[in-house]
Amino acid sequence: MRAAGGARKKGLNRALADAALAQVRRMLAYKTTWYGSTLVEADRWYPSSKTCSGCGSRKPKLALSERTYVCEHCGQVLDRDLNAATNLARLSETHHLGESSPAGSGPVAGRGATQETEPAPAGDAAGREASTPHDTAGVDQTGTASPQGEAA
Repeated sequence: MRAAGGARKKGLNRALADAALAQVRRMLAYKTTWYGSTLVEADRWYPSSKTCSGCGSRKPKLALSERTYVCEHCGQVLDRDLNAATNLARLSETHHLGESSPAGSGPVAGRGATQETEPAPAGDAAGREASTPHDTAGVDQTGTASPQGEAA
């Protein structure tokens, strides 16, 4: 569906890619709620690639073709993706500690959202995954099921 078509299918390609990422984000949101975790989202314009993971300075422009990040202030040189991953990990840590975003990009919300909304009710599932049995009968100490015919 996305393979051929050139410029006339650009809108469809973008919509399909965006829908897939939105689905992953939605699943992460309800899974983290189930397990008592927190989902931290970097907003769309968070400068994870442009910010130095060593000193925190920011490059005004960084072309996608530049695969190695070189900081003009502290001289740190590392892979662009590793630098971005380090910055995103720090964003998670600072959010956990209740601090503001280190890059000064404002609140940590997805796609410019201004307020959090409560998730929709799950119906009869009551916060439990319907396809996963939560019954512990017949399960030994290690979490594996006992062989058939053997009493628990």
